[in-house]
Amino acid sequence: MTKDDMKKILLLIGLVFLALAIFLAWFVPSAFIGTPTQSSVPVQIPEKATSDQVAKLLADKGIIVSSLGYRLYALLDTQAGHAVVGEYAVTPGVSYRSLARQLALGPTRDEITIRIIEGTSLHDMGLELTKWQVAERSFLDLVGDAKSSKPFSSALRSQFVFLKELPSDATLEGYLYPDTYRVWKDQLPLGFVLKLLNEFGKKTEGYEAQATAQSRTLHEVVILASMLEKEGRTADEKKMIAGIFLNRLKIGMRLQSDATVNYVTNAGRARPTLEDLEADSPYNTYRHDGLPPGPICNPGQDSLEAALHPTLNGFYYYLHDNDGKIYYAKTAEEHKANRAKAYGE
Repeated sequence: MTKDDMKKILLLIGLVFLALAIFLAWFVPSAFIGTPTQSSVPVQIPEKATSDQVAKLLADKGIIVSSLGYRLYALLDTQAGHAVVGEYAVTPGVSYRSLARQLALGPTRDEITIRIIEGTSLHDMGLELTKWQVAERSFLDLVGDAKSSKPFSSALRSQFVFLKELPSDATLEGYLYPDTYRVWKDQLPLGFVLKLLNEFGKKTEGYEAQATAQSRTLHEVVILASMLEKEGRTADEKKMIAGIFLNRLKIGMRLQSDATVNYVTNAGRARPTLEDLEADSPYNTYRHDGLPPGPICNPGQDSLEAALHPTLNGFYYYLHDNDGKIYYAKTAEEHKANRAKAYGE
């Protein structure tokens, strides 16, 4: 071997080592050290994404400088090829190793608390969920919307026994049990709805058999309970009013529930106006016989119990004065006298 050949070999080795040093100086800090920034960037990893696709996505988002560097790192670390589908908050500049670990573990899940009070309607729930970036329309598409004649999702019907026999146009109004729930934010709205339905099933276990023994359906009990939730102030009042409503139904007398009118008008008035009472809706029990076609809110336990176990009485009328005192009457004349006591009319 000549001196020139030796020089060429040494030069080649030197160039290789120089290239390796440059590569390591470029690759190692990004792969194992990183220079993270203060803010994070949202990243959505699609289903079955390859390491090459993840690398391009991260580079496009400005989280890594080079997609090539991440692809090379994936040859050393198998976790980089197993990104879990989901949404992440990723800090730009973190090392490839940290990124691979984060994406392999899956997205961090936020557990949130949602309180639903007795008497809440589906629309009220939809508005509450908008606080958690859930579109009200997506919620109503799932649970139904009586005002736009949209039934609840048929996929839910087979999952719960108490939903199977509901009318084809029914919504889930009345069946989402009010309580305080903890739910994963990324499961909204379906995970939330399933929790409420499960709780309804637990709280009303045995109700259907009891309703059948009274020649009623569970749906009729829930409809009545939803009205009692709005009409009664205490558990005892609700039981008395339940008895009054059943007395009216037995003789074919209209229920004339102000709560059903408010459900139609959304006015929320303690005493509906004459115009309110003329609202054209099957839910308006001043204009239509019998129970409304569906519940008007989601009742709590007191109202459900009152609807199933009413207090038997001989009254057909009731009203509250402005202080909340309730008056009962057997005849229209007695009711008129009570109105004079309550309102000075």
